[in-house]
Order: sequence, then C-alpha cells, then structure tokens
Amino acid sequence: MTTKRLTAVLLVAVAATAAFARARRGPVDDASVRTFQVTGVVVAPLADGRVTVAHDDIAGYMPAMTMAFPVGPGASGAVNAGDRVRFRLSVTAERSQADRFDVIAHGAALTRAVPSGGATSVRRLKMGDALPAFSLVTHRDRPFTAADLRGRTTAVTFVFSRCPVPEFCPATVKRFKDVRRRLESDRSLDNVRLASVTLDPAFDTPAVLAEYARGVGADSDRWEFVTGAPEAIADFTAAFSIHVERNGPFLDHTLATAVIGPDGRIVQIWRGNSWKVDELVEVLRRVAKTGA
Repeated sequence: MTTKRLTAVLLVAVAATAAFARARRGPVDDASVRTFQVTGVVVAPLADGRVTVAHDDIAGYMPAMTMAFPVGPGASGAVNAGDRVRFRLSVTAERSQADRFDVIAHGAALTRAVPSGGATSVRRLKMGDALPAFSLVTHRDRPFTAADLRGRTTAVTFVFSRCPVPEFCPATVKRFKDVRRRLESDRSLDNVRLASVTLDPAFDTPAVLAEYARGVGADSDRWEFVTGAPEAIADFTAAFSIHVERNGPFLDHTLATAVIGPDGRIVQIWRGNSWKVDELVEVLRRVAKTGA
C-alpha cells in the first residue's frame, strides 16, 4: 500500500471519529457540511427515522451500495419501496442526513445484485453459547484465538478501516475509546479487554490496522484490532449474524457488539449500533464481579 493511499484512508477515519463527540440533534447545518445529489431505488420506506436506498455512485463520497439513510426534518414527499428517487445527502464528520426527496419513477426495478459475503453454514450464536474455535491475528501480529479469551472478559465489536459513514464504524470506535477510558480508571475492570474485528480482511492487514489504531488514537495494550484469513473472518462474523456485502472497495454490513465471559461464553449481544457506553460498562462490571 502506498503512503498516499493509507494517509487518505486514515484522514477519513480520524476526522469522522474525532468530530463525532460534537454530534447534536437537529438539521445538519455545520459550516463544514458537504452535500451530494443522490439517486437510487428505495428498498425499504421510512422506518425508525431511516429510509433504505440502493443508491448509485455518489461522486466524491462512496460507490454504489445499499444503506439506510437517516432522514432529516427537511425531507419532503412520501416514498415507497420500488420508487426511484433523487435526494440531497448532507454529511459532516459527525453525522449524515438525507432530505429533499423527489420520486423520479414508481416501481423501478433493482438492477444491481451484489453477492453476499460470509459463511452461511456457521451456527448463529446466542447468549449463553460458547464461542467456537477460531484462529485470527491482532494488529500487533499476535495470534487471537478462543483460548486467548479464557480467564478474562472481552467486549467484541466489528468495524473496518475504510468505513466512511459517521454513524457506523467511526461511532463504534469512538464509543470503544470511551469504554477504554473507563477501564483504565476502574481497577475492578483490570481483566477486561476490547477487540474490534475487521469486516474487510483483504484490505485490513495487521499493518493497516496498526496504523488505523494509532491514527484514531485507539492503540492500547487492552484493545486489539483483529483480522485474519477471509474465510476465518467470514466464519467469525457469520457466527455473530453479521451480514456483509461488498460494493467495490466498501462494504454494506450489519453490526453487533458482544461481551464474552471468562468461560468463553456469550454474556450479552447487542444487535445494530444502538448500545450505550454506560450499559456496556455495566455488563463488564457485573461479569468482572460475578463471572457471568
């Protein structure tokens, strides 16, 4: 990888993560806002403040993919699944927002099909299950296996270094940084570690993840960034019901965060990215105290 390419990746991640702490409610009106005109086909209409669109290439921002866009108060017009739409996407380093929807055509067909990644034969884990055997590697080029989790409590989440969307990986990294600060100030949590597993092992080598960790200020002896062979990562993510689809250099993906107890069993799983720092730390404290 060239220095220029790696620097560009890190600039996106650092800017998104550092500025997320300044996030606020309401319209995106930051002076540094970038706006894009987006076209695509609605996959799922408005739900929980988001509309899911299989969008075309967004020049200067991201390639074509399917994602759920937060909809702002300035959104106009009802859209339905199958509608081909045009809308404005406003993005700052801290958040993104879609509004000013116009329906170009009704009942448009989706012509982009992206094969799903990940293994489909892996049993999906639930609370109380033991992690199956796995063999991955950390950003320090050290082995990371199920045996390494025994005897300690581990919070596991999923990210990838090229993720451009503020509400996804950068937000997760920022929250894990907050959790790490809590760990360092609470001696009862001395036996807790954090692990961020990449969804993009072909790009996120140990060297790339080491630079990423330093770039976002997350490098710590208690926080591992984890990669591995694509097949091994696919099995591991599938076990946590993570769905991954590749779109050029980027990924569409779901999210999950889990706490693994000292016995190697799942204590808690949060689907999506709605978990809070306080509730994760509360579970870590409970496990540190009771072991379950």
